[in-house]
Amino acid sequence: MGRLGAVVVLVALLAGCGGSAARANTGAPQPTYRQLRLMRGDRPLLTTIWSPADDHRHPVVLFSHGLGGLPAQFAPIAATWVAAGFAVVAPAYPHTNGKVKVDAHDVRNQPADAEFVLRSLAEDPHLDLGHVTAVGFSAGGTTTLGLLHPGHLPGLRAAVSIAGRRPPAKFGGTPVPVLFLHGDQDPTVPIAAGRAAFAALPWPAKTFVTIPGGRHGGYLNPGNPDYPRAQATILAFLRAPDAKV
Repeated sequence: MGRLGAVVVLVALLAGCGGSAARANTGAPQPTYRQLRLMRGDRPLLTTIWSPADDHRHPVVLFSHGLGGLPAQFAPIAATWVAAGFAVVAPAYPHTNGKVKVDAHDVRNQPADAEFVLRSLAEDPHLDLGHVTAVGFSAGGTTTLGLLHPGHLPGLRAAVSIAGRRPPAKFGGTPVPVLFLHGDQDPTVPIAAGRAAFAALPWPAKTFVTIPGGRHGGYLNPGNPDYPRAQATILAFLRAPDAKV
């Protein structure tokens, strides 16, 4: 890890990840929760990791938040992925997270941040980095699509863009299955932008799922009437990305 220039500090290792996530995971063991402080040059990347409470290696969900977001806001849905046997790795991007003045132009730098985070975790015994699905919401969806570039990480096996836009970088590399999820009443990232990203992706294994009446990500929140469908659609894809959603 030293050769990558990463500064790693263990901030917390707890038995559970807090009230909201625990409630979303009723009846299942609470996930472990860690935070690592990573640095890519002058870019701090406080990274949250949720994982099943056992000693096995688990496939990874790399989660990217949107503008002004934080990983903790997505703890309930992340808990459903952990309950299904995935570890969730969620960096807080340095210039777009909810604790800084947001610079939307910095989204173009986030795919490299995400790749750095994964490389920094290469020796973690609980993470199977040969089986990574990238998932992102809004600007995080754009970040996720930005990972699908020529020469992308070999462990990247699938991707999910939720209300994302087409990234600035070109698509390329080994094709992987990609799921697009978008509300047709989204006032922040219009569904036309999501469809344009879908159309630009030249790979055959891609699926676009519309949430009728869905606005900007409300369907990711437990209690929203569209949450069960959205959560089940994403989870089904995580489990079998090559199957028809």
